[in-house]
Amino acid sequence: MLKVGNLVINLNAIAYVDLEAKQSYVTNKETPIGVRVFLKVCDNQGNLESLFFKGSVAEYLRKYFLSVAALCGGVE
Repeated sequence: MLKVGNLVINLNAIAYVDLEAKQSYVTNKETPIGVRVFLKVCDNQGNLESLFFKGSVAEYLRKYFLSVAALCGGVE
């Protein structure tokens, strides 16, 4: 389990993580860059559900996932 603010995320429910995600698919200069966590659950259209984090929470998640990946030998 991963506690992020008032959320608790089951790590087994994560499909993948985008560490440099845009908040919106329509991008412009003011579009925030954050972390998007894709879950192993689909919406009504078959797309993976996701959670978007920005600011200090996004930085925390980047550090967490990069350190975990490094421990597993997944970062080059």
